[in-house]
Amino acid sequence: MLKVLFIEDDLMIGKTTFQLLQHEKYHVDWAKTGLEALDYLFNDVYHLILLDLGLPEIEGMDILKHIRKKAEFNKTGVIILSARDQIKDKVLGLKIGADDYLVKPFDFDELLARMEVVIRRSSAYSDQEISFSVGDLEMFPSTHRLLDAGKLVVLSNKEWTILEPMMMYPNQIFSRESLEQKLYDWNDDIQSNTIEVHIHNLRAKLGKSRIRTVRGLGYCLDTPKPN
Repeated sequence: MLKVLFIEDDLMIGKTTFQLLQHEKYHVDWAKTGLEALDYLFNDVYHLILLDLGLPEIEGMDILKHIRKKAEFNKTGVIILSARDQIKDKVLGLKIGADDYLVKPFDFDELLARMEVVIRRSSAYSDQEISFSVGDLEMFPSTHRLLDAGKLVVLSNKEWTILEPMMMYPNQIFSRESLEQKLYDWNDDIQSNTIEVHIHNLRAKLGKSRIRTVRGLGYCLDTPKPN
């Protein structure tokens, strides 16, 4: 399923577009502020980003600059959705790194068509697949593969959900609460020891030393020290 980050602070436009995108079978995360958008971008990788410009807390152009500075998002498609219809705004957005610019109000069918074009152009589905490497571990999000020294490691969907942000940001400590939040999408009851169980299973598959417990703070995937 294609993953889309939808960044829009207008609740009326946002709710309608969010529901229509879900109806089209996209996996959609909806950020309503600039800081919330950065939080999503910190914890996940997307095939396409739909970006409003007039956002609370952090402007859309600044979000776009951040996206293009991150190596893992360099080839992710970005479509600006904005009421700003001046040529100078369109030119600036395209120069900074947007792949397309659609002025509000827009026709949803036109948005879908433009999304399909940008996704086809994106290298997320090309031979140069986006990957994250930590030591001998290599993760390929778009094809859901994890290799350990070249050998395929089979993970459950929930194990993948926990490991993916750690692979994206090695040495970053993730609290149990932040990892639990990522599992809420599965609509399951989160038991008090859910994260510990999944961490235990990951260590059984990857080795006990790969994921470090930071007492009182959470877990992190350590970058191997050079010999």
